[in-house]
Amino acid sequence: MIGKQLCSVLVLGASLLSAWPPSSPGQEPFFKGKTIRLIVGLAPGGGYDTYSRLIARHIGKHIPGNPIIVVENMEGAGSLIAANHIFKVAKPDGLTIGHVLGRALSAAVAGKAWHRIRRREI
Repeated sequence: MIGKQLCSVLVLGASLLSAWPPSSPGQEPFFKGKTIRLIVGLAPGGGYDTYSRLIARHIGKHIPGNPIIVVENMEGAGSLIAANHIFKVAKPDGLTIGHVLGRALSAAVAGKAWHRIRRREI
């Protein structure tokens, strides 16, 4: 029993080490000197805003290049405005992150169909 556990731990460790990207000393990190926007779909002062600001304070230290993280609130329509902005306006360059309600994300993907379905159920 102990032999199987030890073997599985060793296999897991070896797979993690083999998946680790090689570092090249001559290459600059992508995020060095850049700013990442964290768009929050709800008003300032709420739970989502507090959680996003807590993440923004610490996540920059864990990204290669130590980028600056800026929190931007874009409230309205239950996060749907922020979700649409992230999907339609923001460049897909990795410098914009969104923190929206889950139902807003599914609505943006499903084309707002959940509003029509929900009205029929009521």
